[in-house]
Amino acid sequence: MGEKTKGKMNVGVDLGTSNLLIYVEGRGTVFNEPSIIAIDKASKKVVSVGFDAAGLVGKTHDKVEVIKPLNGGVISDIDMIREILLFTFNKIFMSNMEHINKLLICIPSEITDTEKAAIMKLGQELGIEKTYIDEEIKAAALGGGIDIYNPSGQLVVDIGGGTTDFGVLSLGEVVNSRSIKVAGDYFDKQITNYVKEKHKLEIGPQTAEKIKVALASLTGDLPVNEEGNTLTFSAMGRDLVTGLPQQVSVNAKEIRKILLECFETIKATLISTLESTPPELAGDLVDNGIQITGGGAQIKGVKEYFEKITGVEVRISKYPMTAVVNGTKKLLKIDKKHYYGEF
Repeated sequence: MGEKTKGKMNVGVDLGTSNLLIYVEGRGTVFNEPSIIAIDKASKKVVSVGFDAAGLVGKTHDKVEVIKPLNGGVISDIDMIREILLFTFNKIFMSNMEHINKLLICIPSEITDTEKAAIMKLGQELGIEKTYIDEEIKAAALGGGIDIYNPSGQLVVDIGGGTTDFGVLSLGEVVNSRSIKVAGDYFDKQITNYVKEKHKLEIGPQTAEKIKVALASLTGDLPVNEEGNTLTFSAMGRDLVTGLPQQVSVNAKEIRKILLECFETIKATLISTLESTPPELAGDLVDNGIQITGGGAQIKGVKEYFEKITGVEVRISKYPMTAVVNGTKKLLKIDKKHYYGEF
């Protein structure tokens, strides 16, 4: 199965809430941009996808609509996902889908059967007969260098944009999993709400994300500037009192408090996942530890935070943002019995 048909390529897709990543055999990861699409309301034609569409968030007029077709790991608009994939595949393969031999789309562990069927149908509608799906947490483990086919328990925590997924894997299958909608997008919303309440400033989602990236930390050892002072971020938005453009300073201490509150839910879910894991597999985690992937793996202090909770070693994936799409490269080479979708 690992052999590709002559002249054709295998393709792996990480259909993430925040980003869409596409791997093409022989070419590597050829697309890594926001899972956002802008369409013309009148004609329904695609205006832009990815970074170009993301740049229009909060700045469009009544003729253009910007859509995020995945929210919290849930498919909210399957038609727009189809349009995003069609647009990007046309760009990558110059409108010739015959170049694609096999298409693997990675999905959240707790996606519904209806959503699985819809995703499978997408590939077939694109003219790709050999379309199938598998779980993101499995791909993330493989992409992080874990051999999930050994008879030994492995725990992966994937802190993505829409969801944080917890998966215990053994013998190539997900034995126990959880998924919660407390992840990157939720962190951004909490930052937005805080700035609105505390600083009386209305900010957009892009500004909230920039604050998170610049200041996020779970440790008491907060990031500092060259003068040794706690790092701050100048947030610009609309003053709620005057209605005029305004700028306020947000510091790392404020953001740490917000994130620690968010991580309480992640902490509780991690503990419940461990409590419901078969004893033999749970015991394996003492030696194997826990691997963290996804954008949230880049938050300062996340390793120490999870180690304090569990008492076992925690590793940050070498390439946390691309672990899932890197894992598709390996999944594309294994036997089809491991997949939901049949060839």
